[in-house]
Amino acid sequence: MGRLIFAVIAASLSLNCFAQLRVQTAVQVCTLLNDTQLRAGEWITHPDGDEGCSSGARPISASSTDGNRISFLAEGSSGTPNRVKLILKVLLPSDEDAAKREMVRATKRLAVRALGLSIPHSIDEAIMKGLPAKLDVGSGKITVTRTAINKQSYVLAILIE
Repeated sequence: MGRLIFAVIAASLSLNCFAQLRVQTAVQVCTLLNDTQLRAGEWITHPDGDEGCSSGARPISASSTDGNRISFLAEGSSGTPNRVKLILKVLLPSDEDAAKREMVRATKRLAVRALGLSIPHSIDEAIMKGLPAKLDVGSGKITVTRTAINKQSYVLAILIE
């Protein structure tokens, strides 16, 4: 009986923490992005009411000339962040492995700070194969999506919420 009561209490406490970022303020999430080398500027409120901080799209590496770009953004409402997004635009598939490796590195850096745990191997694989995936991680979840632009180019997005 005591185990059952303990299990119910533990389950109810875990449900209160389910699917949320560990960072709770706009300043924290933008600082988190900047501290993990994902420069995203300051939290702003857009004229349409959307709130967040974002980076401009940048090459996947300083020496990259292939046009593949990565960008980062945090979104929320009322000054409270509820998701972080990493976006990889692959324009030249011949160098997509380097772009995907950078996306894995960025996702690992961010997941530890935003959710409390590193990404599982299945998320690494989904990113490297460009396959959709959704998985609970730490205090939230990670979703991987791929959207085709044309036959060669696509956008790979990681949503951490």
